[in-house]
Amino acid sequence: MTIFYLHWNEKELKERVQPLRQLKHTIDSHWSSAETVKFGDTLPDIFIISLDRLPSHGRQYAQWLWEAKKRQHIPIVFVDGKPEKVEETKQKFPKAVYCTADTLLDTISKISVTIK
Repeated sequence: MTIFYLHWNEKELKERVQPLRQLKHTIDSHWSSAETVKFGDTLPDIFIISLDRLPSHGRQYAQWLWEAKKRQHIPIVFVDGKPEKVEETKQKFPKAVYCTADTLLDTISKISVTIK
């Protein structure tokens, strides 16, 4: 399974993906707001978006992901963020999953069981 993690700070992103490595899945990530992620034909199985930094950028990726029917099956997990930004995101993406960094491993484990 491939997990993609989007967070807008390189150092913090490296720290955040480290615990996910114990799940034994392929972990890809992106942090640069100056470059757009190019997926091509290979999409992740789970898409994680941090709402801690530049939440509007993260929501743009979520919008792109779910705007095409062929990508709507990919679970989006939003992590952390200020309460008002999380609430705004929930209004736009009510079918997404929301969690904290502390519960992310458990959340991903539960999702991965349902999509295998």
